Amino acid sequence: GADWAGGDEGRRLAPYAGEPDADAALPALLLDAADSAVSRCTAEALARTGSPAAARLLTEALGLADASLGDWIETGIDDAK
Repeated sequence: GADWAGGDEGRRLAPYAGEPDADAALPALLLDAADSAVSRCTAEALARTGSPAAARLLTEALGLADASLGDWIETGIDDAK
């Protein structure tokens, strides 16, 4: 099932993208291959912030994700629109 705690962590950290502690934790949440819901929630939260740091994290994650996880990250970004 969905790891709501991980998704909540992504939403909590997203506004702090660009700060070292957040930037250390957010990539792991975006690239959580064990639970795509965490990736999707974190991507949506980052996309909603609209900051350059958030965009950088999303771009880097999309470059590292496999096709399936990349689709979930893109879905999260689309959900923010």
